[in-house]
Amino acid sequence: MLRQITFAFLIILILSPFVFSQDEIELVESVPAETVMEQSTLPLTKDVWLKMINEAKESIDIETFYFASRKGEPLDEIIDALKNAAKRGVMIRIIVDSSFYYSNEELSIDELEGVENIFIGKIPMGRIAGGVMHTKFFIVDKENLFIGSQNMDWRAIKHIHEMGIRIKNKELAQSFLDVFNTDMEYCTGMFSNQIYSGYSSSNNPLTLNTDNYGKVTVYPAFSPVKLNNQSMDSEETELLKIIENSKDSLLIQIYSYSSKAKNETNYYDKIDNALRSAAAKGLKIKMLIPDWAIRESSVKFIKDLSIVENINLKIITIPQFSEGFIPYARVDHSKYFTSDNNISCISTSNWEWGYFYTSRNATLIIDNENITSELSKVFNNLWYGPYVEEIDIDKNYPPVKRN
Repeated sequence: MLRQITFAFLIILILSPFVFSQDEIELVESVPAETVMEQSTLPLTKDVWLKMINEAKESIDIETFYFASRKGEPLDEIIDALKNAAKRGVMIRIIVDSSFYYSNEELSIDELEGVENIFIGKIPMGRIAGGVMHTKFFIVDKENLFIGSQNMDWRAIKHIHEMGIRIKNKELAQSFLDVFNTDMEYCTGMFSNQIYSGYSSSNNPLTLNTDNYGKVTVYPAFSPVKLNNQSMDSEETELLKIIENSKDSLLIQIYSYSSKAKNETNYYDKIDNALRSAAAKGLKIKMLIPDWAIRESSVKFIKDLSIVENINLKIITIPQFSEGFIPYARVDHSKYFTSDNNISCISTSNWEWGYFYTSRNATLIIDNENITSELSKVFNNLWYGPYVEEIDIDKNYPPVKRN
């Protein structure tokens, strides 16, 4: 009898990682130094990235717009962690946009060129689809995924407000790994008949079991449309669907918004029309955009939208750093929104035509009240905080200095 009990106990121990394994989810935020945003209790970008990289055992696959570092600044630690991972045998593949790589003065990815176990691909997204490789995600050991608005940029860690999410789940990670492998083939010019095995979708979402959020339903969507296969959801389609199906409210924080398409005579009005239709049904819509978004090509559309009944739009301005002006920093670069009390979307896309039709981007669509509550808290802290103002349709907004 004792032998049977011992045997049964051993079987439980062997199977327990599979029976009792929990998925992991955490929202990840970058907060600009010297702002009230530093009071946030969410995990910080640098800490999460370092932990993911330092715990990597076999592989790290990074797809990001670009790398930009500065000595003594936070991305230095990330680059050092990648080098150390490569030294211990972790295979690292990195994809960056080729056009931005060759025009960027801060070529910190050069520090990783030639390092054993690190391969860097430069994707010509302009030639492939007419835009840029704009997405920002990476996968560790084929199961631990990060996606968000954060570029691999020291400013995205220390001087820009960003929002991302880490999810540990093999099936979800595989969907992003399939996209990564496709894009790597565009880098190398060596194409295979790869089997797309990982795509969860709106028709086949994943249900995750987590300690901190309970059951979470999630699926990804991708852009550009022309590079999506039939198993993949389109970001634009899912975005419009969520707006249309919303019943009570939308909280939107987006880096840029415009109804201008490729030129002055072409207009992209799908999102604009969807928001106006939702507002006409009585939805309460709050929208936060950064001061950088108020530019000549977009200001008319933003002002026009702000006067629609049930749409309230505010501009957020991050104060400059006490040590002086920092080019391409001190801005809110987040790309997320919530619908009602349960749906959250965390994205790498801005709300303009090119991000959906010519550039590589990705979004996670999440159904969970607790996650939506946390994101709503981030939004409301900014909405009622010291850095925002209502947009004034009679005001002439001069371009903000970026560099």
